[in-house]
Amino acid sequence: MKLLVTGYPPFDNYPQNATHQLIESMLAELPMELEPYRDQVAFEMVPFDNSDSAAQQQTMLDSYKRLMAQYGPEICLFCGQAASRPWITLETIAINSFKGARIDPAGPPAYWSTLPDQEGLIQKMQDATLPAKLSHHAGTHLCNHILYTSLRDAELQGVSRRSGFLHLPMTASQVISCDEYRPFIPVRMTRDALTLAVLHLLAD
Repeated sequence: MKLLVTGYPPFDNYPQNATHQLIESMLAELPMELEPYRDQVAFEMVPFDNSDSAAQQQTMLDSYKRLMAQYGPEICLFCGQAASRPWITLETIAINSFKGARIDPAGPPAYWSTLPDQEGLIQKMQDATLPAKLSHHAGTHLCNHILYTSLRDAELQGVSRRSGFLHLPMTASQVISCDEYRPFIPVRMTRDALTLAVLHLLAD
């Protein structure tokens, strides 16, 4: 498997998650542009136990390791929700921090994402009238954690796997159901953004 795309299930106070909706949508109906690449890309969820921080970390890592063993991807595009952001954001960096503690005490402070030509991908999204930009901080929760872990593993294992992270705003149905004042975009736009990202990564 060349490309693995992941999302997270609903957690915290939100009954839905933008990436959960996106992954389910792609599995239910693959965009026509991606049909020629059906055998080269996998869409998966990264389930975890939301009981507390320790459970989140351990069970997310267990899910991550299972997916790496199952697919052995050459490229990983992890996706997560950024409820406060109005843009689709591609993360440039992952830091060695999970809620204030180091992810790996022996690891470097940070890694740059290894996805190719991220500026070019953002430009493609903007050209398609999608609200997209680069981000230089993926937070200190699970989104940053999985990206740092993948980049760290690639270095330790001496493999050329590329990894990056795509943050999505909430979707319209989420805002309706949670009744909060949040920026949002329709699932259709997240599908368009992910389609462009997959084509960009498979073309490299």
